[in-house]
Amino acid sequence: MTYLTSSATPAPLASTGIAAGFAGLVDAVRNHFRVRRSMNELRALSPESLRDIGIERSEIERIVQFGRVGY
Repeated sequence: MTYLTSSATPAPLASTGIAAGFAGLVDAVRNHFRVRRSMNELRALSPESLRDIGIERSEIERIVQFGRVGY
């Protein structure tokens, strides 16, 4: 009887360039839809509600994409 005692194992698929590129693409698509959903939710608010949370309608896109940096 022969036993195989090799420590070399094949690289998992996730570490390959194609899989990493696909994972990056999936993350980008998820982020796009998250930003889009957030902007739609904020745009649906009344001016009074926006004022209560401290933003103006013209700031919605910047705040959703970049946050409240600088405040």
